[in-house]
Formats: sequence, structure tokens, C-alpha cells
Amino acid sequence: MPKWYGGYVLNGGESSTEEWKIQWGRVGRWFERVNQIRIVSETPGTDLEAGDFDVIIAFFENCYHLRDWLEVSRPDLNKKIDDFFASHFEMKGCRDVCHGFKHKKLTRPSLDAYFNIVRVYDYLEEMGSGPHKNLVKYNIAFAEGNDIRKYDLFDFAERCFDLWKGFLSAENLM
Repeated sequence: MPKWYGGYVLNGGESSTEEWKIQWGRVGRWFERVNQIRIVSETPGTDLEAGDFDVIIAFFENCYHLRDWLEVSRPDLNKKIDDFFASHFEMKGCRDVCHGFKHKKLTRPSLDAYFNIVRVYDYLEEMGSGPHKNLVKYNIAFAEGNDIRKYDLFDFAERCFDLWKGFLSAENLM
């Protein structure tokens, strides 16, 4: 008998209230990979490579799609999930990153169709950092009205992960 690893059609269309845990595990594994890249990125003179960005993008895609898994596995939570996304800037940003890299052009962004991930040189950090700190930083920026909201890319990923963890905990799912 074959062993199924998830996917509604692949497992005969049967859904369980616990199937979302498959995706949550996946989100956690991608988050660990992002943290490994974060550690490497702190080494002086280190720049991220294309494969590093692939991992970071995959994290945001899997992080956002936990929503889909929860909505199918736990339809009783759909309203709470909608409210969760509506009330957290970071989760809207996670959606835009997921869809922005998937579709190239966002036609219905949650926040900003033109968000960007940018590499910056932190001159202020240079004044007091000493020789053991990488002055190259990676930020993610979203326009919000006339303002720009800028986050450290790794902090933003961590915030998205922690928000999900808080939601799941609040719903007694963890």
C-alpha cells in the first residue's frame, strides 16, 4: 500500500482536522533553513546567493499556504484566520511575497504590489561594530500609503513564523 504525504486529491479526497500539521511541519523546516542562512549572512563580507533567496522565498510561500491547509482541515477556524490576516501587517506582507514571486506581477496585493527585497550597506553599524560584523543587510520594504515600512528580512520571516505559532497556540492547536 502506498504511503501518502499530503495533498487533497492524492489522498483520496479525505480530509482530517489534523492535516494542517503536515504543512506546519514544512513551515518549520523552511524557517530553520532561513535561520541557517541568517547565521551565514552575519559573516563579514558575505552576500546572499540566488539559492539563499530561493530558500527565503520558499519559506514565505509555505508560511502563507499554511492558511490553505488550515482552512481545509479546520473550516471552523476560517473566520478567525481571516481576522488574523486582516489584523497583522506581516501576514499581509507574507501573502504579497508569496504571490509576488509566484506570479511575477501582483494584481490584487494585500499591501503593496511593488514590495521589494533590498541589499543595503549599514553605515551606522560600521561606526561601532568592530571587525566581526557584516555591514551588508537585507531588508524587505512595503509601501503603506505615503510611508515605507522596512524590516530586516530575517526579522520579518521570524515575525511571520511567530505570529502563526501564536495563532495556533491561541486556538489550542499546539
